[in-house]
Amino acid sequence: MKRLWHRHRGRALVFYVTLVLALLILVVPYLIPLRQDHAEMPVEALTSENGRFLDINGVSIYIEEATPPLPRDTIVFLHGFGGSTFSWRHNVPFFASHGYRIISLDMKGFGLSYKDFESDYSHPAQAIIVAEVLSELDVERAYFVGHSMGTSVMLHFAHLYPDRVIGLISVAGAVTLHERSSFPHVLLHIGPFRRTGEVFLTHYMTKERINAILASAHQKDTVASDTLDGYYNRIVSGQWQRSLLAMTRDMHKNTIAFPLEDIALPTMILWGENDSWITMDAIARWKGRMPLSEFQVIPGAGHLPMEEQPELFNDMVLSFLGSRSKEEGILSS
Repeated sequence: MKRLWHRHRGRALVFYVTLVLALLILVVPYLIPLRQDHAEMPVEALTSENGRFLDINGVSIYIEEATPPLPRDTIVFLHGFGGSTFSWRHNVPFFASHGYRIISLDMKGFGLSYKDFESDYSHPAQAIIVAEVLSELDVERAYFVGHSMGTSVMLHFAHLYPDRVIGLISVAGAVTLHERSSFPHVLLHIGPFRRTGEVFLTHYMTKERINAILASAHQKDTVASDTLDGYYNRIVSGQWQRSLLAMTRDMHKNTIAFPLEDIALPTMILWGENDSWITMDAIARWKGRMPLSEFQVIPGAGHLPMEEQPELFNDMVLSFLGSRSKEEGILSS
């Protein structure tokens, strides 16, 4: 009888513990308010005089253009994770002044472009949107410059649309070669887990935290206030926490599942010598598989060499573009 009572008490304890855990998971996330962090400046103040919004299949994509009177080739700039058109502020004017047509864009879920949870935020899906943007702008072929995550999007684009690419420039390329776990993909389809993610992000991604992240990328203790403001105001615009969760959900689809050896396009791979985010070993895992690639190190730079060493970065990319133009001229003559 005593043993039966202990067994009953044990089952009751398991039941109540399970009930409490279920209530914690299903109810508590909705009792914690989201931290309401909004951009400190209106969208109008963040757009460039050369910027505008395109409607791409019902999705608003923000782009910036610079078109010289007699443009040479087109260069498309693709930012990294957390970046935007703002990331290229030290570079776009330089290349435009050298006669190139420049197109930079905020990819879906970033900067001033559309943000939600329901969209596909995988890199192949981003590459398709880039293609649709270029079709809208009547761009048939272009050079592509991709920073960090932008390199992965750029490589997916080159795989899907090889005839639309003249050459590739990777900057601190973040490339996933092995499939990641789809566990977050499963959990984030469950309402309470998604709400928990939103609570965490809105409380974690403060302006101070973004400053610390940027400082780490720049290999500094802190960043200039205008740089922090430029990133922060674009990161926390719109439904930013929902799009970040969706990107986490879709990460398992970002793997480079196609042979990089098939991308027979002139490629320059740039890496900052002090980059602690993307190591030399990480670059080495994929750069040797690009058949027409050259690799160069940018001294005195971390993960954002186009911002940390803009003059050197611009000169190196311009030299690469010039050498490609000469080769094309020889082949066509």
